[in-house]
Amino acid sequence: MRILFVTRKYPPSTGGMELAAYELYTALAANKDNTVALIKWGGANKMLPIIYPWLLLRALLSGLRKRPDVIYLQDGMMAPLGLALKWLLRRPTLMTIHGKEVTYENKLYRAIVFPAIRRQNLLVAVSSDTERALRRVFPKVHTRLILNGVSDNYYASDRRDEQYTQVAAMAGMTKEALQKRKLILTVGRLVRRKGVLWFIENALADLVKLDPSVLYLVSGEGGDREAIKAAIAARGLEDHVKMLGRTSDAARAALYNSTDIFLMPNIPVPHDMEGMGLVALEAASCGALVVASNLEGIPDAIQNGRNGVLVEAKNAAKLVQVIHHELSKRSIPPEVVRSYTVENYTWSKRTREYESAMLKLTSQAGH
Repeated sequence: MRILFVTRKYPPSTGGMELAAYELYTALAANKDNTVALIKWGGANKMLPIIYPWLLLRALLSGLRKRPDVIYLQDGMMAPLGLALKWLLRRPTLMTIHGKEVTYENKLYRAIVFPAIRRQNLLVAVSSDTERALRRVFPKVHTRLILNGVSDNYYASDRRDEQYTQVAAMAGMTKEALQKRKLILTVGRLVRRKGVLWFIENALADLVKLDPSVLYLVSGEGGDREAIKAAIAARGLEDHVKMLGRTSDAARAALYNSTDIFLMPNIPVPHDMEGMGLVALEAASCGALVVASNLEGIPDAIQNGRNGVLVEAKNAAKLVQVIHHELSKRSIPPEVVRSYTVENYTWSKRTREYESAMLKLTSQAGH
């Protein structure tokens, strides 16, 4: 196939959508039967009003030169651009929907983007919950469920001593001091739905009472950062939480391979949702046990008893109980968590599903 691949989320910018775009493009382009033209923006979102028409122009010129069989748009915000390309190039469009594109309440956004989403040829949902949300909002649009994948780039089968050395440096501790602690890790944007603030306010102090060796490592930046720091200070938890800020891929690999538990304490927030949770898959691919809220798209990434444990969202007592139990006697061995995750969530498998969907679109369009 000839594929025009258009994305506003791409490295060097960091995040789950950026990583998903990179992995999908790389896998599509690796297939010698595909020709993939990449039109990308890897910078700040605040530049989007300027970048959007630039992306459209570049995509149109590429499309006129290379005559793609299908146009791929990497998220719902690209819908107006996708609709313009569909009309101008007379080619079918396939768009991935990650979640928030259909829950965002801004009236201007809904007036402009929703009609354009409705006119795409196929919408791919990254989780079952996202697909349900799509069908509620756009009941007549064709949808297909294709889960996100994970690349096996983070696992370190050896060099554990080196991993601990890196994590200790990030946490401002000696390696010997770190090795005496039981590590819990969260990676992601510090926004309300991620639940980091809620966990510190409602659960961490009780967990520390049960096990004073607990150390909670938080990697990420976001609007909740100052509120989180205030909650730590108010509860006297400075010795039990380390705010690491934004971390590199290499740093995250060290964290994933060192932690005892990877925690996703997400909470429900109106007009927001967790599409799937790629960081949980990354951690699980390293054998880390994931403890996560049984909420929104997370159960599509974490299968209870297979690569993690799911807990009712905002049930602080149950969450503390589960974490304390898993720190004392882990229920799923690291090799089981890793093998299940790697076998079931590879990007090569997901890419074949995308290619199948694209081929069906092109055959229906007669290209």
